[in-house]
Amino acid sequence: MQQFLPSTNVLIALKNILQRNQNTLPTVINHSNHNRVNSAGDLLEYYVKDAFCDASANFQNTNDKLKHYQQKFSYLGNSNNPPDFVVKHGVAVEVKKIEGKNPNGIALNSSFPKDYLHHDDIRIKKECRECEDDFGGWIKKDMIYAVGNVEDDRLHSLWFVYGDCYCADKSTYDRIATTIKDGVSSIPGVEFGETKELGRVNRVDPLGITYLRIRGMWGIEHPSAVYRSLINPVESKTNIYVLMKKATHEKMNNKPDLNLFINNGTLKIKEVQIPNPNNPAKNLDAILYSAVL
Repeated sequence: MQQFLPSTNVLIALKNILQRNQNTLPTVINHSNHNRVNSAGDLLEYYVKDAFCDASANFQNTNDKLKHYQQKFSYLGNSNNPPDFVVKHGVAVEVKKIEGKNPNGIALNSSFPKDYLHHDDIRIKKECRECEDDFGGWIKKDMIYAVGNVEDDRLHSLWFVYGDCYCADKSTYDRIATTIKDGVSSIPGVEFGETKELGRVNRVDPLGITYLRIRGMWGIEHPSAVYRSLINPVESKTNIYVLMKKATHEKMNNKPDLNLFINNGTLKIKEVQIPNPNNPAKNLDAILYSAVL
């Protein structure tokens, strides 16, 4: 079976960010109406996509950016379903914006935290499942959470943290969701409807015209809070972090040369140990990149 390799990765994204040295959100013009994109969340997503894509950062028009994204990405998501994009033959990336400098909790809404992106996840779109069918399809992808703290148009910090460093196995979250569903369905006299949410109770009232949707609103602590002991942020600068397991780092293809940034003091790389998300009694060997703009 032919092996396809990604043409971009998170370390290439880091190098592109350091080379551009841009700590403000980009200017993006919607090609359909020629208006500026104003949503900080959307602009952060463009910032992250441009980091992985590189050439797209030279353009402001959304249609021009799209042409370059199509070369690097196999899927571009939507606002309701993770992930936000998938690198062709590579990782899935979910971008999360936090307003202000504080490491506040991250709202994941109806989608629980993901150590990996699984093909059989009912919360991802059909188009995501089929995005690489031309190349034999995919079963499981590494997941990266790109968490950016934004104040006005300035990027205060940006984390790229792999899901398997950050989130437990999906069975941990499935168990909670299943227990809630089973609990609701066991209530006497309740008509339990089919749904992808935690539950739906039909015909609540005597007329049978009222229904109750039970939705999960998942959230997770900010990486800066989880890994506080490993970082030493510079408050006057934009702090960029990349965290992955050492094993992931070792098998990564196409690592860029980052010595220029190491030598000028912009970037530090160190081996660290982090708690295993599935068993905090044990640690994982990991690699942490810390940079300032």
